[in-house]
Amino acid sequence: MMLKEIDERTGTLLYGWLLLAISSLVFAGVFAFLIAMSRTPLIQDFFWIKDFFHKGLVGHVILAFVIWFLSFMGVLSIVSAGLIRKGNSGFKMGWIGLFSSSIGTFMIIISTLSGWGSPRLANYIPVLTHPMFYLGLFLFAAGIFLLLLDILPNIFKDINENGSSLIAHGMAIAGLTVLIAFICFGLAYYFLPSPQIEGVNFELLFWGGGHILQFTNTISMVVVWIFLLHLTLGIFPLREGLIRVLLWAYLLCVLPAPLYFFIYDISTPEYKNSFTRLMEFGIGPPTGIIIISIIAAIIRQRIQNREKLPWGNPMFSSLALSVLVFTLGGVISMTIRGSNVKIPAHYHSVIGAVTLAFMGITYHLLSLIDREIYMKKIGRIQPYLYGMGVLIFSLGLFWAGSHGVPRKTAGVAQNLDSYGKLAGMGLMGLGGIIAILGGATFVINAIFSLLKRRKTENVGAEEETYGKEYSVNI
Repeated sequence: MMLKEIDERTGTLLYGWLLLAISSLVFAGVFAFLIAMSRTPLIQDFFWIKDFFHKGLVGHVILAFVIWFLSFMGVLSIVSAGLIRKGNSGFKMGWIGLFSSSIGTFMIIISTLSGWGSPRLANYIPVLTHPMFYLGLFLFAAGIFLLLLDILPNIFKDINENGSSLIAHGMAIAGLTVLIAFICFGLAYYFLPSPQIEGVNFELLFWGGGHILQFTNTISMVVVWIFLLHLTLGIFPLREGLIRVLLWAYLLCVLPAPLYFFIYDISTPEYKNSFTRLMEFGIGPPTGIIIISIIAAIIRQRIQNREKLPWGNPMFSSLALSVLVFTLGGVISMTIRGSNVKIPAHYHSVIGAVTLAFMGITYHLLSLIDREIYMKKIGRIQPYLYGMGVLIFSLGLFWAGSHGVPRKTAGVAQNLDSYGKLAGMGLMGLGGIIAILGGATFVINAIFSLLKRRKTENVGAEEETYGKEYSVNI
């Protein structure tokens, strides 16, 4: 699959899903701003929604960590499919899926802005208890399902005909984990103590499938890492056969997940612990091996070629920072004891790493759909803003957690009675500001880039601006 070749029909569908993914970040940012305003003195007195902090938080999390990740997984699946050269699909289900997911996203945004329902801050997928929000979630999930039905058969066909396609292997596995997550959601609802939607324990409903979706996010991130490493340095971290084995290892860990619903009572700690262990041992080892191999490959390339690494290329800097931030999240996870802010330090690092990888590959995907980076100089520094912001944010939370700051508290309840606690939370605030600036810069740059078609005389501008880019069969 030559990454510089894409037919118009595939490019149009790719554009639609990428626009949906980026738009979800736009509104996630809007909700983050409104959340801050809802707790700002004087302004909060004129806010039109009661308890918007928690309702806005639901909308922000859904948009930034569910819709953004899964929509981008769809983007990567389209790119990886054998459709790029063959165009064997009419994209009927892919287009219907895009329409369904877009309508669902719109309904979620409207529900949040209207303040309908009560917030339920369940792990992985929080909700507002309102029919429109439920329908929005269902339509978005249905859209992802339809896209996978359209794309997966073509990916498997590409694997059979072109077995060397690592991207196709990875995204086929990522797509299958999404389907397994949907099965887990269905089984969880079936086994819930209360079948009535008003009495649903959303924590139990989304616990199992939510853990499986973290496999999806991690696999998609790893595929992008391999993608970016090859685009910027022209190398693989490991032999192709070993990479495939590691990718399939993720799926082998996920396959038993639906059986847990028949082994454990969904209301017991054993049920929750089983998925925690599954994610811990299923994601950690393969990803750790890939991280070490990427770092070793970069160092080896630097020593052998005696050339400076392309730190000015946002694709390379996004890769390096994503690997660094994910590693930090893994290290922090091994230090967690009890319930303190080390926990959000861990998952913000991991989530930030996935987002960094997706940001980096977006700079290349734009060239596939006849777009160019709107602000190239800003594009160079954007990964550093977001990456360093997430790094400082997570280190601040880790430091505060090491001094006993409890999780899910605010204000006086945090009991910031020592310099260690104050310093940690201060670092968190500084990192948060930098990360928000980096995220906003990416969104603005990406939206303007999507809206501006590339000029004929500017074809190849990205290569000139960002250095070498390897257009090879991966």
